[in-house]
Amino acid sequence: MAVTKKDQLLPVIMREIANFKLTSIKTVKIYGKQIKTFDPNWYHNFDLYPQNNYDYSQSNKSKNNRNTSNDQVEIPKGKVSQTEFEEALRKCSETANSAYNRSSIYAHKIESAIKKLNSYIIAINYEILNKKGADKFQLATTLKQIQLDIKTLSENSVKDLVISLHKKKEHLKDFTVALFGRTKAGKSTLRETLTRGNGSTIGKGSQRTTRDVKEYSWEGLRLLDTPGIEAYKGDDDTQKANEIIDQSDIILFLTSDDSVQPGEFKAMAELQLKNKYFAVILNVKHDIANNLEDLEMFLDIPEMVFDEDRLSQHKNHIQSHIQEYLNLDNVDIVPIHAQSGFLSTQAEYQEYSSQLWELSKIEELYSLIAYQIYTHGKNLRLSTFADSLEYFINSINQKLAAAKSQLSVQLNFLEQKQREIEKIFAEIEKEGDRKIKDKCNSLYDLIENQIGSFVDQYSDMDINGRQREWKKIVNEKNIEETMKSCIEAIFSDLGEKLKEFEQEYEYDLKNIQIDMAMNFSNITKDDTGKLIKRVGVGIGAVGAALFVAANWWNPGGWVVGAGIVATVASIGMSVAGDRKKADEDKNYKKDIAKEKDSLKKQVKQKRDITIKAYEDSFFKNVIEYENKVVSQMKIYIQGLSEIIQKLDDSCHEIAKINKQMQEDFDKLK
Repeated sequence: MAVTKKDQLLPVIMREIANFKLTSIKTVKIYGKQIKTFDPNWYHNFDLYPQNNYDYSQSNKSKNNRNTSNDQVEIPKGKVSQTEFEEALRKCSETANSAYNRSSIYAHKIESAIKKLNSYIIAINYEILNKKGADKFQLATTLKQIQLDIKTLSENSVKDLVISLHKKKEHLKDFTVALFGRTKAGKSTLRETLTRGNGSTIGKGSQRTTRDVKEYSWEGLRLLDTPGIEAYKGDDDTQKANEIIDQSDIILFLTSDDSVQPGEFKAMAELQLKNKYFAVILNVKHDIANNLEDLEMFLDIPEMVFDEDRLSQHKNHIQSHIQEYLNLDNVDIVPIHAQSGFLSTQAEYQEYSSQLWELSKIEELYSLIAYQIYTHGKNLRLSTFADSLEYFINSINQKLAAAKSQLSVQLNFLEQKQREIEKIFAEIEKEGDRKIKDKCNSLYDLIENQIGSFVDQYSDMDINGRQREWKKIVNEKNIEETMKSCIEAIFSDLGEKLKEFEQEYEYDLKNIQIDMAMNFSNITKDDTGKLIKRVGVGIGAVGAALFVAANWWNPGGWVVGAGIVATVASIGMSVAGDRKKADEDKNYKKDIAKEKDSLKKQVKQKRDITIKAYEDSFFKNVIEYENKVVSQMKIYIQGLSEIIQKLDDSCHEIAKINKQMQEDFDKLK
């Protein structure tokens, strides 16, 4: 024969060797090499007599004389009987009922904790937003949005938990097996086999998304058939796949020997497989439907398809991928031939039905599942409820913790900015006070320096004349205009500092790196920046808008010019009286000196009054101004702080519920 290909040559050699009936030989090693060469191109080992001592010389089509191969999955305690299996399923159903009842109790506790949290946040917001002037509180919208976000986030999570439990309630009697795998691995063929279908979906790729989940009954089990793993696109599909896993007790993953790819196991690693029994089905894709010769060769020599060395290599690759991506050790890997299983259900292959079904090894897969249910079914059913409940509880807690973390970042940021802006105002107050004193003192120094010459020059003038001259001296100093300019300069400086603060605020805000599980966009870029910006822009109009309206230039009804003139009048009268006395006692020089000292004391008194008046009015207005800038920030900070505390309290309460739940479920094991 001109046969050179390994796959064609091996079956012929193996069949002929079997005809020799060599009872003393157990293993045969076949080498293949090119003519005129010494090194073999390939070799193959096979057992001449497998464990069941099948006689290869029997080449007829009798269904009672076909080998099932020696590569079988070992069941540690033997095959589970149908009676044992049904009893195990009944106990699993009882366990599921108990687990559901416990889960409902803890789901209700979680729901109550979430409602209490949202009630607290509503109360906090109500208290803040009903304070005087809250209608002008620009951050009120942000606090309301926080309240809505947390409410939506938490209630949706609880809703997901309730939906999950409701779905489980519908199948308390069912032990659920989920089938995953990539397209073209043979899932359709296996599905058609198990459901005794006509093959209409094989090779059609009819399922495109995770929403196309098919549900079947298989030998007392509920089988969920999912679409190809590569169909999962984005978070939505992943969520749907996780919902399937959430409802399942056992996870089967189908791959094929023609293309074991790391990516398919990486995709499974994205799903929640905690405490689920996970097994791999390795579909050997050797086509036996092309012609009768291929079929007969498979029936005679199944080792040709279930080649031990080749499948061992595939298993090693699969196990390494599972270890790398799923971090699982010693996963059961069951080789099957899905096509032979399907052909065994078809009328045209009725003659070979039993052999094909047996050689498909699907019974070995079923036996493995049955054994898992028999030995671990109760715990698997408990895990489906307990792990799912724990997952949802942890998910809720993580979302609340993320919300707390996000708000804490905002809180710390605003507290830092509050300290910075308060420092700006403190520096302005200190600097403003110094400038007011310096300016007032410089003006009054000029007035005081003229007292001596004024008394000497106008000592002979009547009191009205002296008042007019004194008023000229005071008015020449332009006290009111000079102090107005001084105050405007102080507030202009404040405006520049606030403008610089605003720029730093915007920059820092943009550079805050937040890894958040919920969207608080209204906080990240909130009205605080708008508030600072608005205040900064308004500073230039302080003289005309803010302080004139506040009666800044007539503090306490005291007019500087009039006050000084009144001082002059009293001095004038004092000087006139003292002069008459001087004429009488001939002590004129002594009286003039006394008048000068008396006038200096009165000017000093007015100096102190003027400084205090400007200082009082300045501090009153700057503090009022500071409150306008900082008060909303303080109210917002207060609200955030209280909400964060309630989130923290809720996280601790939910963690406590989770611990109680785990302890309670442990008692059911």
